[in-house]
Amino acid sequence: MKTETAPEIDKPRPSRLRRILKRMVITLLVLVLLFIFVVFPLGLAILVTGAGTRPADRRLTETPADFGAEFKDVEFQTSDGVRISGWLLPAREGRAMIVYSHGLFRSRRELLARALDLWQLGYGALLYDARNHGTSGEARVSLGYRERLDAEAAVRFLREEAGASKIVLFGISMGAATSLLAAAETREVAAVIADSSFLSFKDTTDHHLRMFLRVPPFPIANEVRFFMEWRADFDGEKLDALDAVKRLGDRPVFFIAGANDRRMPPDIARRLHEASASPRRDLLIVDGPGSEIHGHAYQTDPRLYIARVSQFLESALND
Repeated sequence: MKTETAPEIDKPRPSRLRRILKRMVITLLVLVLLFIFVVFPLGLAILVTGAGTRPADRRLTETPADFGAEFKDVEFQTSDGVRISGWLLPAREGRAMIVYSHGLFRSRRELLARALDLWQLGYGALLYDARNHGTSGEARVSLGYRERLDAEAAVRFLREEAGASKIVLFGISMGAATSLLAAAETREVAAVIADSSFLSFKDTTDHHLRMFLRVPPFPIANEVRFFMEWRADFDGEKLDALDAVKRLGDRPVFFIAGANDRRMPPDIARRLHEASASPRRDLLIVDGPGSEIHGHAYQTDPRLYIARVSQFLESALND
């Protein structure tokens, strides 16, 4: 008995239009993934590692002379060959010299007002432009890791060229992390003032991605860190202000923050303060209108700010 098999029915082939659409979707998906995981993180890394003084700050022209202060232009070189430009204001006899390190996209003028306030009290000042900022030499920016060499060169210059015996590092934002890292490696630094520092490279990149883009940091932050480390040639694990504070030992350190600063919240200053082993550590959280602007604790309450900094210096440098 024969069994009849049903004739095979040809399956319809995808139309040419469907194949084209499929390829377009796959191509679009690949391009989106490339943008998210390569182009966007690389663009952010290029922006930061190539950072220089912002246009608004470049238009500023005031010098210490405009405020009646005696000063001279100075230059010195870092251990990795970057030329650093700055202003040197003399100290009154017996007073310390303070090295001022500014933040990202800024210049030495960011800290000029508070440097002049302290100069009036007798403290000398070395205000300098960090690498790739202001009139200093070109170099890739690393958010404080290689910038620590700028601060270390400033300390060396003050000791060798200006004969300074007491030196304090004073930094804001990136400059605060710079100051902490430099002091951890430089025993000649007597004390540190860190205004609006971050905790670590990982913590600050994660935090800023959450704040500005409102997205989870993983995995984009990892990509940004990878490209930044590659472009600026540094190990991000070593860009750690919290670890630097611990390495300062018992040296005096003063932490400052704006009460409503979202970029570097005051909890960061509190954590750094708690991590310090110094019996002469101090903490100032400045509240009031303006404290929501990053790095504006001084502008929020200049009198309180300078009074507390002066009080800290008197205590920290009292032998």
